[in-house]
Amino acid sequence: MREALVSTRIPPGLAVSFKSSRKQFPISNRSEQAVTQSMTAQEPSSVTISIDAQSETGPLDRIWRCIGYNEINWTYTPIGKQVLRAMQELGEDAFYVRVMGSFSSGNRRSYSGWGTTNCYTEDAAGRAHYDWSITDRLYDTLVEYGCKPMVVLGFMPHDLSAHSETGLFHSWRYPPKDYRRWQELNFRFAEHLLERYGKEEIRTWFFAPWNEPDERMAFSCDPDEARDTPQRRQEEYLKLFDHAAAGIRAADENLRLGGPECDKSTEFLEFFLEQCKHGIDHVTGKKGRQLDFVSMHGKATGIQPVQLGPSGPSVQPGACVPMPDFDLLVRRRLLAYDNVLRKYPEFHSLPWICNEWDIDFGTIYGIHDSSDYRFRDTSYYPVFLIRMVKEMLDLKQRLGINLTHIGTWAFFFHGSRCFEGHRALFDPMGIRKPVFNGFEMLSRLGKKRLAAVTDDTELDISAGQEAGIEGGRCPTETETLDDLPQERRILPRPQVDVLAARDGDCVQVLVWSQVYRCDAIGDRPVDVIIRGLEDWVRVRISHYRIDERHSNAHTVWEELECPDWPTDEQVAAMRSREGLEKYEADRELTPAGGRVSIQTVLPMHSVSLLLVNRCSD
Repeated sequence: MREALVSTRIPPGLAVSFKSSRKQFPISNRSEQAVTQSMTAQEPSSVTISIDAQSETGPLDRIWRCIGYNEINWTYTPIGKQVLRAMQELGEDAFYVRVMGSFSSGNRRSYSGWGTTNCYTEDAAGRAHYDWSITDRLYDTLVEYGCKPMVVLGFMPHDLSAHSETGLFHSWRYPPKDYRRWQELNFRFAEHLLERYGKEEIRTWFFAPWNEPDERMAFSCDPDEARDTPQRRQEEYLKLFDHAAAGIRAADENLRLGGPECDKSTEFLEFFLEQCKHGIDHVTGKKGRQLDFVSMHGKATGIQPVQLGPSGPSVQPGACVPMPDFDLLVRRRLLAYDNVLRKYPEFHSLPWICNEWDIDFGTIYGIHDSSDYRFRDTSYYPVFLIRMVKEMLDLKQRLGINLTHIGTWAFFFHGSRCFEGHRALFDPMGIRKPVFNGFEMLSRLGKKRLAAVTDDTELDISAGQEAGIEGGRCPTETETLDDLPQERRILPRPQVDVLAARDGDCVQVLVWSQVYRCDAIGDRPVDVIIRGLEDWVRVRISHYRIDERHSNAHTVWEELECPDWPTDEQVAAMRSREGLEKYEADRELTPAGGRVSIQTVLPMHSVSLLLVNRCSD
């Protein structure tokens, strides 16, 4: 099916046009998609990428090796194990996997956005009973595939909830009716993990009481909203935190525990850090609280409109997903957290764990909620991921922060339709999505980062254009960044950029082309020049590519007319294109004057991995 081109305003010299996505799904209200006339792209300008193979800028920290998900019972399903096995096969250091619901009550099954273990119950006489059979299956599987858990200590077991009268689907978000029992649950849990896996293993894990306590939907004190004040929730969260920490550290004082896993509230983060420095611990009665790491979340965009129903957030027909605000995720959100943490030097140097740091909000939603979510299944997502890693590595170095992990909240969705558009690494059929190939490209990078620059002057967002859900925008032609409020400033970046590394006699180069609009198209000629190869006689070039025609099972699915439930033959066709693919055959070059030049053409929302290996003399 031929896709129509869509016109829009472009900055001078930017050689892009825009395409509409397939419309078998609910059409969003995005006004920009209402324009359907064709346009002609301008002549693309060429870009030169310069890399110095002898100029190491420091270690290339593997901050991206972290994922997470709610649906813990899918961990030990066949496809869940397939995803974990694929992650393990990427090699290198272990992936950290953040899991929620280890204490949650229910039927020990998962559905979208939820998982349960039923590990804690009380009998008619009020006696506590512990059952670790499901938690064992969960953590046994993660350990089997070489993963390191980030354990969210929650949620409140139904029988322990202070408001069990609200029912099983709501009682989880309230404090305990008895803090001593909550503390004992955490102690018994940690004690069991230590007995099963050993202290040397468990001391490499992370533990955090609760998830997003700054959000009322995640943590409440009273079903009556009028009595459920922010101040009261903060105080109850501190009690919950203190008793959980006391239970965990009673099992082993060397276990790593931190927080607050906040959604985005810098006010809540500051409150928490202030209490950790000056507040009185509810268990010890002493001033201050021990923190081993600080954790926080960030999202680049959301879906509008979203309404809160009895079972949580739901979307309205025709919902719109604004284009992701890249700058919000890789700069403004982190700077906002940094501004708070710098007020507390004793905590600023701790590990920073951004364990939900995502392209968008609403992992459970998909293209049947809004067609705009198509970008999760296309090459847009892996390019966004790789760009994010590069920018956050740069910011980590500039700010001098101990950023150790950025977590992608994505796994797979059991029982959903093929390429449903959820934020996920694999399709429900067990088909690898393009974003997983982005992780594979990153895993191919060496441990030493190289100096690399682009001379691209064309930017990733047009002057004055907005992105995301918080009104962020690029300055107009008559403005500077200083003319905009701090929280609204989008710093434009080159459309074509690079991340390079080295490992012995191999130089690895990631070079990509992306603008903020996921429906943009247009090619850019690129010349990758690698210097510093004076003693290399011959090099062998291997070229891998993710775009709409390479390493992309989703394109095959669209060519098959988007079947919800594909046949075995259709699944086989998609799997034949799911892996990381070579763009061209390997070739050998002779460096001239200690340098090689590699020319290619990058389509919009594409990334190339170049492996430049020194041939044996």
